[in-house]
Amino acid sequence: MAKKLMVAGLTLLMLPGPALADCFRADQDSGRIEFTGVVEGHAFTGEFGEFEVSLCMSGPDLTAAEIRVVVKTASADTGNRQRDNELHGENFFHVEKYPEAIWESDTIRAGTEGFVADGTLTLRGITADQAVRLSLSDGAPPILSGSAEVLRLDWNVGTGDEDFEDTDFIGNRVDLAFELQFVGDATPTD
Repeated sequence: MAKKLMVAGLTLLMLPGPALADCFRADQDSGRIEFTGVVEGHAFTGEFGEFEVSLCMSGPDLTAAEIRVVVKTASADTGNRQRDNELHGENFFHVEKYPEAIWESDTIRAGTEGFVADGTLTLRGITADQAVRLSLSDGAPPILSGSAEVLRLDWNVGTGDEDFEDTDFIGNRVDLAFELQFVGDATPTD
């Protein structure tokens, strides 16, 4: 029996497998994820102070990459204590129940300006499609920048109060922008 297992293991090692990927990571120390919203017709900006991003590529082609972003919702900071308390509360991010927002790429395609990553965003327990525009520098390690337009009500962000759900009072669209300086990661995937 042991001999058969050893032969099976050696056979598996000899089979060609998928190419190992180069993986990079970024976080709040090497990049920024910012957001812009509108309240009563006035724009405000904020940023997430804690997040992790991984980018795995098996070559220089971004369309073959896999990207995963994990944001700590409680790290959302607009520089206004009252607004931030509301943002972290039950009607918006509900950070105690949903401490993380996660975006993962499904496919990445070349667009008219840079690339477009089609993926899914999980926020407040809801997973839905969310596209992100991307561009990647030629440097090593690379710099990834981009943007997205998130419709907050698709994830029940700003619900439970008719004023918050009124898109004339709080705009439904939230613009995200990011720039991430990646560093090498010692955990390649296959």
